[in-house]
Amino acid sequence: MKTIDKYLFMQLVKPFFLFSFTFVGILWLVQILPKLESLVLNEQPFFIFFQVGLNTIPQVAYFVTPIAAFFSTIYAINKLFAEAEIVAIIGSGFSYSSIGKVVFIFGMTVSIFLLVLVFFILPKSAFKLQSIFFQIEQNYSAKLVNVGKFFHPVSGITIYVRDSVEDNQMKGIFVFDNRNKDYSLLYSAREATIREKDGVKDLIMKDGVLQISTTDEKSVVSIRFDNFGFNLNTFLPETETYVASPLEVSPYTGLFKSKDLAVITNYTQTEYMAESHMKLASILSPISLSMLAMISLVLWGYEKNNNNLIIIFSSLVALFMQASIIGLKSLLVQFPSLVFLIYMPPLITLLIVLLIVKWFERPRVNFQSEINT
Repeated sequence: MKTIDKYLFMQLVKPFFLFSFTFVGILWLVQILPKLESLVLNEQPFFIFFQVGLNTIPQVAYFVTPIAAFFSTIYAINKLFAEAEIVAIIGSGFSYSSIGKVVFIFGMTVSIFLLVLVFFILPKSAFKLQSIFFQIEQNYSAKLVNVGKFFHPVSGITIYVRDSVEDNQMKGIFVFDNRNKDYSLLYSAREATIREKDGVKDLIMKDGVLQISTTDEKSVVSIRFDNFGFNLNTFLPETETYVASPLEVSPYTGLFKSKDLAVITNYTQTEYMAESHMKLASILSPISLSMLAMISLVLWGYEKNNNNLIIIFSSLVALFMQASIIGLKSLLVQFPSLVFLIYMPPLITLLIVLLIVKWFERPRVNFQSEINT
């Protein structure tokens, strides 16, 4: 790179980090707060909070990185205009194409980062994040001691715990079993504990009453007990095995192993392929959006009064482009043969920008040639 090229490149990189951290931080808070509420309700330890927060960052970065590249280019070019540096650069013979080349290299650099994120970091973090919440959902023992709330593990079963002393130790427990059509069972005990061994959970109740009543309520039998235990697994649904969703696999896996994944999951082959193509199309976004930001300010941004309108218009175009990529994913699920459409928004935007640059270069070249003649 030449000295001016390096200078322009660094002017683009510096605000990119600023916008990236800002956008990631804002969206991260929006994404993490509902998750943290779920973790608090399930009484998860601190290291689970840390893992959830850490693994949420790549998902957020995936969405905001192209937008951060766009606004960092807007900011850098606008700053160069405000300080009259861009006029001096162009006046020294630096063409629009040369500026576009630097912006293109910057967009390519961001796209490479996004490629690494999409292929390697995002699948692992998304899988880890969803696995954590899946394990929490499967941890029925923790839900049993969630005091003051009714728990319905399966249809016909209601469990209520008044108070919890320590792990798996409960006080004031009620278990209502209404699965049988002829009679219902109501267990109530002053104390109870959960004993788990080799995957078998037993509920041991102390100082309680078992009440058996017929459906028509004509017959009621009460049995008092000092100690009573039964297999809790009969009250809980079977533990499921977690499998990756389309978001949690890399584009390579989603494209070339989608058929195998569809066999063992509830997702279709087209859902895996559509998600993979959306990720690949998103990798092109930083290049197109950076060039869009450059062209909107360099070619039409000389009049300061129009800068705000130009920024607003180009921002709407950028948001529309990103929304089109996401929206076309649902179309690909229904019509996989239209896969080329999802790549059109970034490619068309980039093509239009390049044509505009060439068109604006022509008068300047002709003007220089006339002077030389």
